[in-house]
Amino acid sequence: MEPLTRGFGGSTFSFMWQDTALAAMRKMQACDLNDFDVLVVLGHLWPDALSSGERRILANSLRTEGLRIESLNLPALDLNLVSCVDEFRRYSIEVYTRTMQLGSDLGAKATVVVPGRVSSLFPPSSTDTALRLRDSLEQLLRVAEDLDQKIFVELHPQTPIPTTETMLSFLDQLPDERLLIAYDVSNAEFVGENQAEAIKRAGNRIGQFHLSDGTRTRWRHDRIGLGTVPFQEIMDVVRNAGISASPVLEIISSTPIDDLNASAEALKHIAANYPK
Repeated sequence: MEPLTRGFGGSTFSFMWQDTALAAMRKMQACDLNDFDVLVVLGHLWPDALSSGERRILANSLRTEGLRIESLNLPALDLNLVSCVDEFRRYSIEVYTRTMQLGSDLGAKATVVVPGRVSSLFPPSSTDTALRLRDSLEQLLRVAEDLDQKIFVELHPQTPIPTTETMLSFLDQLPDERLLIAYDVSNAEFVGENQAEAIKRAGNRIGQFHLSDGTRTRWRHDRIGLGTVPFQEIMDVVRNAGISASPVLEIISSTPIDDLNASAEALKHIAANYPK
């Protein structure tokens, strides 16, 4: 089984200001996408906006229509798990906790967590930041264990651990089978990472792939083929390493259906050229 060619999940990112999560998933299911990474924003999908009865109705609709939520995902700008302000960090943990409960109610298996945000101009002590991040994730891991959920820590350029090397170094100090990496290939391109080597090193500590295109000079999540992400190399190493993480197309576009379809076809074309 080729994990990057067996079928793709899709992110609802491009739909979050115009559709409900259910409407977005229905549109993407019509494009043969499933196993969704669903953005958690007010008006799209938000924990406090759904009563227990409304959650049951939504979960039943998902089951009836064969729609599968792989993960829930809170936008990085809204929260900060390494904030120096204790009240804000507590609030961030609370929102992630409510999101994980919603994910459990809807049959999702994980929540994507951006590991905080730090200033690129004059950040606080890396030691203090790491301690705050560890404390935040330890609290969320207790919730994940209670709910039988996983946490996908996203590789993200604005965090204190923006590369695979720094992320693995941090995660080595917090070993837990529920704590995995959401490896975003376009984010990795922007921070100048060699994706093939990084993926080989991380192996099955990767729980989810976020797939889009970008460059080393512009932080983008474009249709595949518009940037410089080396997808052939990435797919080769994933195949050879036997990594089973779910592939999610995370295209940010004003024409998401066209660009999701084009991206899936581009990856299938690359896979078709594998040596036999």
